[in-house]
Amino acid sequence: MSNILLIGDLVSYGNLGMSAMIPILTKMRYEILRLPSSLVTNNFCYDNFAVMDTTDYMRQCIEIWEREAFPIDAVSTGFLVSEEQTHIVSDYCRKLKNRGAKIFVDPIMADDGKLYNGVTSRTVEYMRSMCKVADVIVPNMTEATFLAGRYEGKTSLTRAEAEDLIMLLYYMGENSVVISSMLVDGINCTMLYDAQNRKIQTLPFKMIPIQFSGTGDLFSSIMIGHFLQGMSLADSVQKAMNFVSHVIELNKNYEHPANGIPIELYLNEINR
Repeated sequence: MSNILLIGDLVSYGNLGMSAMIPILTKMRYEILRLPSSLVTNNFCYDNFAVMDTTDYMRQCIEIWEREAFPIDAVSTGFLVSEEQTHIVSDYCRKLKNRGAKIFVDPIMADDGKLYNGVTSRTVEYMRSMCKVADVIVPNMTEATFLAGRYEGKTSLTRAEAEDLIMLLYYMGENSVVISSMLVDGINCTMLYDAQNRKIQTLPFKMIPIQFSGTGDLFSSIMIGHFLQGMSLADSVQKAMNFVSHVIELNKNYEHPANGIPIELYLNEINR
């Protein structure tokens, strides 16, 4: 059984972040280590929310894990609350990568052409530094534009612009890049660049007219789970796209899409 370290926010109300990823990766038979970057009351799309910074706890946790020599085969990073946390996490990821761990970075900070509440240009800077440590980065299109410093605010791209964007991100860290939720020449798709075979691939999907929070966490979990089992990056991404589309379709009449999908109900359908 492989051990995966999840680093990100732990949300008290809602099925997103670490709360969405743990059941999926556990179902896929991974042992999970949890390193919360913050405790969050609820999704940031609500008018009111509170965030508890856990930086001191993170330091203590890493120190103890190092002392105990817990094995870590892969790391998935999500929401980080400060530049200080980025330094802690990137240093730790670099150390683990040198020991053979795979590093996946989801630079959570933006969607729909704009940055999230409370996210600043400084956040973009330290997310860029975090991405340079990764083996695979998984931004949505808005996050990709802010990371690259090009096409910010745009919600659709031409094929040439999309290929330019993904290659800018590749050269930033020479890692594989997966950009989800793109609109390219009027087609909804996920675009990826596999650093192993140096190939851009575009995987189209049908847009379902409802927006759930936490679908990026579901996508990352399925992709990571299959990729670590030896599946190609493109096939892993396609598996993730199929699963996310399926559970969105099943929940399109759900009353609280801002709280994410109750993923525990669908764990037996992961391999569809």
